[in-house]
Amino acid sequence: MQMTLYDLKIGETAIIVDINTDRGLKQRLQDIGLIKKSEIKVLHSSPCGNPRAYLIRGSVIALRNCDAQKITVSKGGICCDRKT
Repeated sequence: MQMTLYDLKIGETAIIVDINTDRGLKQRLQDIGLIKKSEIKVLHSSPCGNPRAYLIRGSVIALRNCDAQKITVSKGGICCDRKT
């Protein structure tokens, strides 16, 4: 099931499918570890709900909700590119 990173609830894990943003932001996100087919987990959010903290490739990062809405993920730990 595909959705955005923003749609995940705290504690849920998914696989990154795509980053749908301009080239500059996409490169920065990839530089901090957001790479297709990587597993990402929602850890917690700030008191006001924005930003939220994520565990990706052994690091904890914070993303604004508007940026998380641009990242497509596949929930359930199964990448959509995998052949069945």
